[in-house]
Order: sequence, then structure tokens, then C-alpha cells
Amino acid sequence: MEVKKTVDEIVSDAKQVRSFWQKLFGTDPEPSKPVAKKKEKFVAVDETQVMADIVSQLTKLFRLEEQLATHIREEEEKSRNVYDPDANLMESALQRVMAQQQMAELIVTVRETMVYQSPPEMGALYSKVFEMREIIQEEQEQARLKQEAQQRYKLWQRREKQRSFQAKSAYLIATTIFLLYLWAWLLLLNRWEKT
Repeated sequence: MEVKKTVDEIVSDAKQVRSFWQKLFGTDPEPSKPVAKKKEKFVAVDETQVMADIVSQLTKLFRLEEQLATHIREEEEKSRNVYDPDANLMESALQRVMAQQQMAELIVTVRETMVYQSPPEMGALYSKVFEMREIIQEEQEQARLKQEAQQRYKLWQRREKQRSFQAKSAYLIATTIFLLYLWAWLLLLNRWEKT
């Protein structure tokens, strides 16, 4: 049910984005009947606002795409690691297939929207966004590796401190035992001399 709800939300948002683009650029999927042309008035359009709206809608769409991808990964992980004796396998399979199909449709919609319906002022939006995504993905991978290295270094430092403490404790105990042993020998020798 959660998958269906998520998919329905994504489909409705995709339709909203599609209708937004159609309203914005006047593209209509169904050809309309020719109407007598009226003299068009010039309407001032703030290009910056239009681009901001486009970016806002695409951002919403990408977030929904990420949520759906996360949900699919979680379901797959749950299927691999958690045994549910009451699970209906056909229902789970159907939901997963539907979610994957919706994901594929959403990706196609995003690509078509960014390629065919974005204003020419924005240039090759799809290509630019995905090139930047690759750059950011590489940067994030480097940051992750750096963070993991720092965590390993901190763990190594903690272990070294613990080893150092254990070694110092062992030296202290050994020295104490040696001094007690030496003291005991001196006492014993001192008593032998008195006798």
C-alpha cells in the first residue's frame, strides 16, 4: 500500500509538472481546433521567474524520484533480510514491478521534459544537469572516502591509546611485582643475617 501511495503521489506530481510545462510553453498534447486568430497582446514574462519555477518543479520531481528509488531499495533489502511468513509474494512482486515501472516512466518524463520542453534560453538542460550530477557524485564519493578514512584513523588512534594504556599498566604491574619480590628478598636476607 505504501508503494502504491508513493507511486500515486509521483504520478500526480509528474502530471502536475507536465501540465505546468504545457501551460508555460503552450504545448498541448491534443491538437486543438483552429480558432480565428485574434490580435495577440504582448505579455511581459519574467524569464528569471519562469526558470526558477522550472527548477522548482524539477527539484520536486527529482526528490520524488529519489524517494521512490529509496523505497524500492528498502523493499528489496527487506525482502533479502527479513523473513515474513505472512507475506503475499505475488502482492509484493506486483507492487515492486509497478514501482519500478512508475520509476522508469518518471525518468522518461523528466528526460523528455528537460530535453523537449525546456526553454531555449536554458540550453541543453538535461545534458548539463546530468554532467553536473556526475561531478557531484564523484565529489560525494571522494568526501565519503575521506570521511571513512578519518573514522578509521580515529578508531586506530583509540586502539593505540588503549594498547598504550594496557602496556603502561602491564609495565606498572610488572615493576610493582619486581619491587615486592626484591623487598621480600631483602627482608629474608636481613633476617638470615640476624640469625
